[in-house]
Amino acid sequence: MKKRNQQDALQLLEVFQKSVLQNKPPLEEMISEIRMMKFKIKPLQGDFSRVNFNDHELIEILWSLGKMDEFFQSRFSTLKVGQRGTFYNYFDSLQKKFQDDLNRLNLREGFSTVKPSILEMEIFKERTRGKKTN
Repeated sequence: MKKRNQQDALQLLEVFQKSVLQNKPPLEEMISEIRMMKFKIKPLQGDFSRVNFNDHELIEILWSLGKMDEFFQSRFSTLKVGQRGTFYNYFDSLQKKFQDDLNRLNLREGFSTVKPSILEMEIFKERTRGKKTN
């Protein structure tokens, strides 16, 4: 017996493209939404004192990653079982693209040196855990 609320992967991908990626809000709204997404940035290597965390491209990429995660988490279970692989592969490749975009960003403001320095950071989303039982 099929569930009536199951959806097609291609339909969901189209919804994501149109409602999220092609319909980005103003920068200030993205910043506000990123704060609600609870992203954490952990410096791993390099001097972070001159990093511009208000870079428009950084904010746009983080917002897109957060929205992608929210969409994936809320819609994956509504897919027909045979279509989950297609859905997963699309979002996996999109996440890799955003990670590559992050790696190419120049986040140093007013910083120009002959010898480029390395900056390495971990960006993750804080997850809320379910209630613990005693």
